[in-house]
Amino acid sequence: MKSTLTTKVLIWLSNGILAVCLAVFFYSAYLSLFGISAFDKKISEVQEISRFTNVTTSILGNTFFYQSIYDNESDSFKEHYYIVPNSRVYRFSINEAPKVRARKLQEDLSSRTWFGFRTRSVYADESEVPLILATPGFEIEDRSELDRLFRLGYLSYTAYAFYLALLFLFVRKFFVGLKTSTFFTLENSFNLKATGCIVLGAPFLHYIWYKFIETAQITEIAIEGATQLRFFGFAFKFELLIAGLVILVISKAFDHGVKLQNEQELTI
Repeated sequence: MKSTLTTKVLIWLSNGILAVCLAVFFYSAYLSLFGISAFDKKISEVQEISRFTNVTTSILGNTFFYQSIYDNESDSFKEHYYIVPNSRVYRFSINEAPKVRARKLQEDLSSRTWFGFRTRSVYADESEVPLILATPGFEIEDRSELDRLFRLGYLSYTAYAFYLALLFLFVRKFFVGLKTSTFFTLENSFNLKATGCIVLGAPFLHYIWYKFIETAQITEIAIEGATQLRFFGFAFKFELLIAGLVILVISKAFDHGVKLQNEQELTI
């Protein structure tokens, strides 16, 4: 049976995604194993021309801050390291919320192009507004700990890339199997089952990672008048669970189709 254009497009699309996942996997594994930090080159370059350095980078929901300030008395740079877990957000009540200075955009005085791009922005004078949500930054002891947490983020990318590569490997095999003259085969059914099992395991792996590894407790703080929120990182992905179950149900239908096809061939 000649494969359709849709099947060819799906196979090539799977090939492209699989190639990207493998490239990310090897690149992230290299960075996590050899401890190369995104701060190394930038810091050395910036410190040559400035006595005050701030470097920020984000990875998988965590933001890392490196700060270097030149101290005239000691004639040396003092370094500080921070991590901001974006999943740890605190909510203040209106009465207890700290006040911050802010300027509000005045849309009536600002102008936009026909496509919606702003060409002129006019702001009102500064005023105090309540800070309803806040994400604290925790100071890290030394540079080695900063690099360790940063490598842990790249290890997360490695795990995600491996998972997606494994998923699209079976997806690609299933699409390739659609090119054969026999649609209902044990191989196609197996590839579909493997895809369903991988998708079915995604919400459990996601929950375990964010609950016990990625959001490992660094320190515990209590903010007066604020309560800690639990964001998506801790949520169980029921939509992935349902998608995995649907794929497994379809694979069972494939099994039934294989049996019917075998019985038909025996009858003929």
